[in-house]
Amino acid sequence: MYDQSTIAFFGLVFHGLFAIVYFTLWLSNRDHVAGLGYWTINLLFHVFGRIVVLTDVSQSTQIGAVVGNLSTGIGAVLFYFGLAAFTKTTINKNFYYSFLVILAIASVWSSSFIENQYVRSIVADVAILFITSRYLVLIWKNRNANPWYRRPYMVLLLVYGVFTVTFIMRTVFDTIALYNGDLLPAFDSPQLRMSQLFALIILSIVNFCILILSNNALLKDLANDSLEKDKMMDKLKILAQRDGLTGLFNRNAVEQYLDSAIEQAKSGCPCMVTLVDIDNFKQINDTYGHECGDMVLVHLANIFSTCIRERDTVGRWGGDEFLFIHKEITPEQATVLVHRLHQAVDSYDWKSAIHTKDTKVSISSGFTTCSGAESKRKILRRADLNLYTAKENGRSQAVGS
Repeated sequence: MYDQSTIAFFGLVFHGLFAIVYFTLWLSNRDHVAGLGYWTINLLFHVFGRIVVLTDVSQSTQIGAVVGNLSTGIGAVLFYFGLAAFTKTTINKNFYYSFLVILAIASVWSSSFIENQYVRSIVADVAILFITSRYLVLIWKNRNANPWYRRPYMVLLLVYGVFTVTFIMRTVFDTIALYNGDLLPAFDSPQLRMSQLFALIILSIVNFCILILSNNALLKDLANDSLEKDKMMDKLKILAQRDGLTGLFNRNAVEQYLDSAIEQAKSGCPCMVTLVDIDNFKQINDTYGHECGDMVLVHLANIFSTCIRERDTVGRWGGDEFLFIHKEITPEQATVLVHRLHQAVDSYDWKSAIHTKDTKVSISSGFTTCSGAESKRKILRRADLNLYTAKENGRSQAVGS
């Protein structure tokens, strides 16, 4: 069986290694993991307490025991501060400072004026039970707050639950022994060695859990950063494809969709291209101003988006022109669809929409089917010629081929 000095030495080594790891982690991640600074200082106090025990226990001095216990108590409170910071829980720190003062007074009193060391053991047990109960309450309240931390929290709940039950039993046994007048050897005993070894194992598991929590916090931040970057890239992609005024696809995006539709047409999936132009748009701008012209473009974009099918595409081709790409459509369906666009524009309440008395907005369109045998240039040229014919024939009509 190891004596207390050996157990204290192992505790010093373990806590020293953890302190080095935590300090290194804190140097590079203190702005990313809340509470890491408290946890690091907590370990330093534990290391200091172990050093005091190692240097004083062989001399059987009561000062060493008191200082060691207080160092451990301060570390435990700092650990709680770290948990509160990590979970973003508001706590009254002055209350815990008062707790440390009471612990110091009780430790000095039990070590200096009470001969039976069971009293000192009970004082330490009560202090440990108090602070671990605060750990359990805090972790329990936050166990489901974030899925990244759920498993480490559950392990901490289990470990501190076992720890609390064990110390409740120890407190009961110490109280019974004190009541019976039994004496506990002051600085070394089988019970004390077992208690120290058990606490060392528990604290090692806890420190591993805290490292996992810190790692998960960093991974969560990386995942969130990656998600934000993906969202930003999606927004930039949308902005790169959209017309700034109407929100429709811009010319580059529509051309890409047209290339895709032509490729599909080569495989037997017919499509139709419709080029639409606003009649007398220059006159609208000259009479009512460019702001009114912009409103016309925006309202037309909304009308077109409502009229087309889910598999169709519409975009602003340039100026007052719009290009439609209709996939999987027959010539009969094409005629019906184009006339529906015209009817939607003609029946729209333009007076209320653009706040003018006499404005009448109409469109002319030229449409053509494509089988995939022709180039994009020829298809667009034919649609443009049909649009020109519609304009020459008096506007507000559709011409197809």
